[in-house]
Amino acid sequence: MDCIVTTAGGIEEDFIKCLGSTVLGDFHLDGATLRRKGYVNPTGRYQDRERKADDRLNRIGNLLVPNSNYCAFEDWAVPILHQLVAEQAPGPGHGEDGEGERWSPSKIIRRLGKEIDNEESVYYWCYKVCQASGMRSTADIQNDIPVFCPALTDGSLGDMIYFHTYKTETQLSIDIVQDIRRLNDMSVKAKQAGMIILGGGVCKHQIANAMLFVSFSSLVCENNRAGAD
Repeated sequence: MDCIVTTAGGIEEDFIKCLGSTVLGDFHLDGATLRRKGYVNPTGRYQDRERKADDRLNRIGNLLVPNSNYCAFEDWAVPILHQLVAEQAPGPGHGEDGEGERWSPSKIIRRLGKEIDNEESVYYWCYKVCQASGMRSTADIQNDIPVFCPALTDGSLGDMIYFHTYKTETQLSIDIVQDIRRLNDMSVKAKQAGMIILGGGVCKHQIANAMLFVSFSSLVCENNRAGAD
C-alpha cells in the first residue's frame, strides 16, 4: 500500500479510540436520548442511566463514544498544535534547512501518528519506525505511508484548530497544494496502480481524480452505497 486518503473522522476517531473506549452500540439508537443519558458498563454494553455532561454518549453509526473521549482528545492534541505553530518559525530541525516547516494535512497526520505512540492506531503504523529483522543491516526502517485528508478541518480536529487561532499570536498554516501535488505525482510516476474505495464523497473523488494521471489501466475495487435506497 502506497498511501491512504480518508476523512477527518477517519483521522480523529483513530486517535480518540486510543485515548478512551469506543464501544459497539446499534445504528437505531436515538442520538438525542444518548445525549441526555446513557452509560457504557465495563462489559462494553449500552445501558440507560442519567449521566454527567462529559459522559453523555455520541453515536457514530453503530459506535458509541462518550463526551469525555473528545475532552481527552483535545487535551492531547492542543499541545501538539502549539508545537506545530512553533515549528513554522525558522530554527534547528524546523522544515528543510531550518527555514520553518510548511505543514500540509499529510504532514500533520504523520506527526499525530508519531505522537500517539500507540499500536492501536492505524496512523501510528503509517508513521512507525522499526528495526529491520532478518536482514544483515540493522538500520531502522520507516513505514512512512502518507495519509491524505482533503477535508482535515471537517470534524472535531477542525474545531480545535479554530479555537487554537484565538490562543496563539501566530496561526497554524496548512498548505493543501503540497498534498494534491504529492498525491498526483505518485500517480504520474507509478509503474502499477490500483485503488480500493470504501464509501464515497470527497476522498473517493480525490483518489479517482489522481488515477486520471496514470497512463495505463488500473485495478479498482469499490464498495459503497451510492444510489442505494
